[in-house]
Amino acid sequence: MRCPRCDAKISDEMGTCGFCGQDLEVVHYVRRVSNAYYNMALEKAHVRDLSGAVLILRKSLQFNKYNTNARNLLGLIYNEMGETVAALSEWVLSRYFQPDNNRAGRYIDIIRKNQTALDAVNQTIKKYNSALAAAKGGNEDLAVIQLKKVVSLNPRFVRAHQLLALLYMKNKEFAKAAKCLKRARKIDFNNTTTLRYMQEIGDTFGGTEKTRESAARAYKQQVKKDPLANVQPVGSYKEEKRHWMPAINVIIGVIIGLVVSFVLIRPTLQEKGNGSNSASISENNQVLSVKEAEISSLEKERDSLKEKSDKLQASLDKEQTQNTKKIKRNEDLLLALKYYNDGDLMLAATTVSGYKEADFETDDLKALFKLVSKKLTAEDVKKLFEDGRAAFNTGKYDEAEKLLNQVLSIEPENQDALYFMGRVYHQRGKKKKAKEYYDKVIEVDGNTGRATEARNRIRQLG
Repeated sequence: MRCPRCDAKISDEMGTCGFCGQDLEVVHYVRRVSNAYYNMALEKAHVRDLSGAVLILRKSLQFNKYNTNARNLLGLIYNEMGETVAALSEWVLSRYFQPDNNRAGRYIDIIRKNQTALDAVNQTIKKYNSALAAAKGGNEDLAVIQLKKVVSLNPRFVRAHQLLALLYMKNKEFAKAAKCLKRARKIDFNNTTTLRYMQEIGDTFGGTEKTRESAARAYKQQVKKDPLANVQPVGSYKEEKRHWMPAINVIIGVIIGLVVSFVLIRPTLQEKGNGSNSASISENNQVLSVKEAEISSLEKERDSLKEKSDKLQASLDKEQTQNTKKIKRNEDLLLALKYYNDGDLMLAATTVSGYKEADFETDDLKALFKLVSKKLTAEDVKKLFEDGRAAFNTGKYDEAEKLLNQVLSIEPENQDALYFMGRVYHQRGKKKKAKEYYDKVIEVDGNTGRATEARNRIRQLG
């Protein structure tokens, strides 16, 4: 584990940090609570209470976001419920926090190597979002057709079964709705949404409590491979290797101790020498010369160690800066995954538009980048600009600036976007910033109508 105060690597069994003296009792308590929630979620997952396990695992990660066992289990449950993109997000985070000896890498490889399954996931998300939009728009028939395709591509997609059942219930087709809910309950036995829909249908199609218990016993007796069978409760932690800093601190401490001791002992030696004969004084002077030579040698050694320490610290600072950039890049990728999962492909592509595939180090991250990235067409850029101009015309300058910046990140020499960015800053009273964008319009092409308008705006700025 790492100390929350000085970020040094320390043993899991230590009560206080050996480098800064930080009390680690709270850290151990938080980790124990996180592991307790993980074990509770594991028990629920074994009895197919997947939605309940998800809630408990989120609590576990709130206490300790580095709990890779909880994060891997959460990814398995998401995958079992048909939420493959959410599962990949959790596994990527888990592998980032623990690169070695982590099952998340094997889970990601299984999904990445099966290109057919990955394409099916992509189609499932698009069709589900399309069906949801059709249902909200009142076109239930189209939504039902799309959802049937979704559950055929991904039979474990719980949300698709629930939405299909809800549409059947609205059309008074309770028998079909009950079948969809029973399929959903086989995947997630105690899902509150499923149970609420079954209660709405009634005992005729939902079944009595006795029949539900019989179905649960029959499910447990099935000889079916449990995808969670290999997941074990949290065990003991391995002690990490010692850090090199304690050795340097000990050496520097010895040097300082010798210097202090010499300063305190020297006056005493001088007083004794004054009462002795000249031979004793000469002998003492020789001893002092030897000590001074030793002190000088130790001071040089201390300076050398300090120089090495400074170089190591500079190297660590450089590595920390690189890690900060990598974390920002991975956070943008995860945010793009969220937008992609929500069906907003344009916003997902815009979020990672500033990166390229080579920026990501592992094959897993590159695969996710390919999944969410999309080459924006001229029509997409035109739509972003029109939205930005509409926001400007309605006085929403912050929104206009955000949209126009997206256009300029894709087309830096787009005269229309440059001109309206100047207009945004002009309206805000930031004349210097507005003139910079008007000048860029003229630099791109001084013979266009936009360039003429930019010159007129510059004259207005005085």
